[in-house]
Amino acid sequence: MESPPRSRAASSHLELAQPSQGFQLVASTQVKTAKKVILGLTLLITMNTTNPLRAGDVNEGQLNFLPNETIFHNLVGDPREPQNSLIAQVDQGRFEGSIGKFIELLQWIPGDGSRWGWGIEGDSFIELDSLGGGVFPERVSDWYLGTYFSEKTGNLSHRLEYLHVSSHLGDELFDQYERFIYTRESFRYTLSYYPLADQIRVYGGLGYYPHMAPDDNRLFAHLGAEIYTQPGAFLFGTIGQGYFSYDLKVKGEAGGVANQQFEWGLQWKGTPESNSAVRLALIYFNGNSEYGQFYLFPESHWSLGIFFDP
Repeated sequence: MESPPRSRAASSHLELAQPSQGFQLVASTQVKTAKKVILGLTLLITMNTTNPLRAGDVNEGQLNFLPNETIFHNLVGDPREPQNSLIAQVDQGRFEGSIGKFIELLQWIPGDGSRWGWGIEGDSFIELDSLGGGVFPERVSDWYLGTYFSEKTGNLSHRLEYLHVSSHLGDELFDQYERFIYTRESFRYTLSYYPLADQIRVYGGLGYYPHMAPDDNRLFAHLGAEIYTQPGAFLFGTIGQGYFSYDLKVKGEAGGVANQQFEWGLQWKGTPESNSAVRLALIYFNGNSEYGQFYLFPESHWSLGIFFDP
């Protein structure tokens, strides 16, 4: 499917690169990108490495360092939740990958039925084109880094995040578009509730960008739902269960955007209680691109994905 025509707003940010910019633009951008890639990979590898000082299970009435699980469970349907994934856009001939994680640094259980946590999060999302002949050039990469506070009481949990995002145009497009600076600093609050044990989850929240470039409307809202079947016996004594998720982001930027993602999948676990799982999913996305360099461009595509949940 061909990319949609550029809107006037999009053209104001993504113009054809001038030939005179040529070598200087490519060289300077490659050096900066290389530094960010090295720094980002170092951080992400560190974040995904088991720490020998991990405290393990939390104990009531004390502060615990590096507990085994986060208080606020990942939003499996959010395409920008920190995740480890490989995705093929089957009707676009493009591929996506991500490496990311939440690290819960501290947890506090005061003994009143609540649990409190603080940690950091990070992710790198990359999109590749397929040009045939085993050639997969990078189109764009987005980098996320932030911190969060969370709380849980019963089936109700909360998360407040501060997040930095930057987006970088891939080498493939240097001769087609003039790169522009895309950065976001955001505060986002999310409320999550399980009305039926671990089978149905609903969530929603609001966010605000105190800084954004290019500047635009700074408000956004987020809501979604997850539905799970009863877990059952699967391969080699493991547990499998089906799931469906719906995720909606409504943003004031780009004249008003509603990004929707539908996901149908199979979750494969060692035990029913474990948060660690492998998911296979069919995904439909409709809205404006989640990649910052193309946030003004409408997209609609079907994908197949595999996810490795922590």
